[in-house]
Amino acid sequence: MIDQSFFVSSSAQKRTVELPDGKKHDLFFKEIPAVEFRRFSLAEQSEDENVRIGSIAKLICVSLCNEDGSPAITFEQAMMLKAGAMNAIFAQVLIVNGQDNKKKD
Repeated sequence: MIDQSFFVSSSAQKRTVELPDGKKHDLFFKEIPAVEFRRFSLAEQSEDENVRIGSIAKLICVSLCNEDGSPAITFEQAMMLKAGAMNAIFAQVLIVNGQDNKKKD
C-alpha cells in the first residue's frame, strides 16, 4: 500500500495573505491533485488567450477554500480579483502545494 503522504490532504491550511496595501488576511487553502497543476500547465500553453488568462483563477478556485474545505470563491469572482490580490493568493496556492521552488531544510 502506498503511504498516505503521496496523496492530497483533505484538511484546509490557514495561511496569512498580505495584500499590496499591507493589510493581512487569514485565508484557507487545500492541497490540490497533481492533475490540476497539469491542467494549469496546459492552459498556460494554450493558443487561446482566454484560456491562458483564466489559468491562475482556475487554480485559485480549486485551492482557496473555507475552513471546512468547501469552495471559497467562484471562477467568476477569481477573474475579478485585483492583480495584487491574485498574485498574493496564487503565491500561497503554490506554497501549500509545495510548488514554490523553495528547498526545505
